Amino acid sequence: MSPLSALPIAAEAEPAVEPAREPQEPAPARIRLLLVTDTAIAFAGGSERFLRNLVTLLPRDRYDITVVQLDAGHFPEAEKHELADGDPARIIRLPVEAVYGRGGLRAMRTLRAMVLDGRFDIVQSHHEKSDLFNALLPRRQGCVHISNRRDMGYKKSAKLKWLFRRLNPRFDCVVAPSQPILGELADSEALEPRRMLWIPNGVDTQRFRPRPPAARVAMRHALGLEADALAFGCVARMTPEKRHVDLVDAFAQVHAVFPDARLVLMGNGPLRAELEARAAGLGVAGAVSMLGMRPDVEAILPALDVGMLASSTEGMSNAILEMMACGLPMIATDVGGNPSLVRAGATGLLVPACLPGHLAEAMQALAGDPALRRRMGEAARSRVEREFSLAAMVRAFDHAYRRLAGIA
Repeated sequence: MSPLSALPIAAEAEPAVEPAREPQEPAPARIRLLLVTDTAIAFAGGSERFLRNLVTLLPRDRYDITVVQLDAGHFPEAEKHELADGDPARIIRLPVEAVYGRGGLRAMRTLRAMVLDGRFDIVQSHHEKSDLFNALLPRRQGCVHISNRRDMGYKKSAKLKWLFRRLNPRFDCVVAPSQPILGELADSEALEPRRMLWIPNGVDTQRFRPRPPAARVAMRHALGLEADALAFGCVARMTPEKRHVDLVDAFAQVHAVFPDARLVLMGNGPLRAELEARAAGLGVAGAVSMLGMRPDVEAILPALDVGMLASSTEGMSNAILEMMACGLPMIATDVGGNPSLVRAGATGLLVPACLPGHLAEAMQALAGDPALRRRMGEAARSRVEREFSLAAMVRAFDHAYRRLAGIA
């Protein structure tokens, strides 16, 4: 296997005309891909959307895909994920609370049997639990092991980073959507450059796009947004690292100056009740809409005016890409992969993390300048179309899989 590098894989152009074959060659065997993830693929988070896109759009004639979910909760909507043509992906749930608990041991035995049975050409893991299982699985000739790192490792303790420094050599490849993630892995986990692969996230620019004025007006009416309301929006799970608390605090400052401002939050999570109470305590509960998990995010975003993400840590945010694709100017924290997406002054504004005052200043700057919002939104849409298409991302993974499996 040739060594890999931390360079992006260029998307391969599809040939205009398939050359004739004489005699007709049999179709190549499909790559058997096992994706192991800590969370349910039906969740609204960025890494889950990434997996859904990958499962749905990899060429069906070249891949046989199995997804193993280690989520410990029960989510009926996660039991089955429908592909584009209605055929279900093969999804197996192996609930795991703790890696060394009873569920973890059962999951390890099952995964071990699946790999030793020779069912897969590639095993790819997502998140810490899945990575640990993948690293500890037996190695079988002809089976490639990939770790897909989606964040800056903020959940890893010093002990876990120490462990991964010893386990990383067991991965044939570690892929990440941003170079800052790979840099952090090199520093904290001694990841070798030859094992690194950078494939940027992609967004479906047909699904996520600006909508005609009539559709925008209809959606704003459905959301209870007045015609002259200035709507700031965020799509993220309500967990501590997403810093919704900073969004609410900053919004309260903005609302005092711009009474027509509204904050629209999409996503659920353990902090929802706390955030509702905080908005009420600040006197802005009536101006903050918490929509929960919505299947129509692509219809809601174009009805907003400004996209926001206040995370204290971030890998490469699908939410930012989707908001930019919908023509929204962005306000994001200057962490992780955010600066590689949001060009300060061109497609949005960057602010320090965990400082609601700076967040409020950026919100007020855009609130008071409609022309700037329009220019930034147009530039954001153009940049996503040019550099972060979903088709390019999927082709890059397809190329990487075929190369690693030795069939490219």
